[in-house]
Amino acid sequence: MKRKRTLVERYPPSEPRGCEMCLRYCQRPGWWTVAEAARAIKAGYGPRMMVEGSPDRSSGVLSPAFAGNERDFALQQNAGRGCTFLRDGRCEIHGTGHQPLECRYCHHDRVGRGQDCHNALERDWRTPAGRALVEKWGRLVGLW
Repeated sequence: MKRKRTLVERYPPSEPRGCEMCLRYCQRPGWWTVAEAARAIKAGYGPRMMVEGSPDRSSGVLSPAFAGNERDFALQQNAGRGCTFLRDGRCEIHGTGHQPLECRYCHHDRVGRGQDCHNALERDWRTPAGRALVEKWGRLVGLW
């Protein structure tokens, strides 16, 4: 029987470049897998996250916050501020083992493939484990 590949196996990291186009990706924070977000919370990054709710409000996704939007729901008014981890043109969590899968995978050399990764991550969060982690995070940061 064939083993199902994990999201990390299906969406391997791209080569880091730090070019201007790559930095534009940092304007919209990428998503962790549920397991990655749990490890990031354990490492102390929970206060720098935000929750993005699905349009039907049936699930949520934890991601790095927009700058100034930490410990809250993702607010459109803060969307133009970029990722909370982007400082002086550098990602603070790059190379720490806590950079979101979507940030590691998406790259201008993979045009058109980013949406597949994003959709797979959304499915990962629409699980009991994803919902439980969002609930745990909300209590941890005092959002509810």
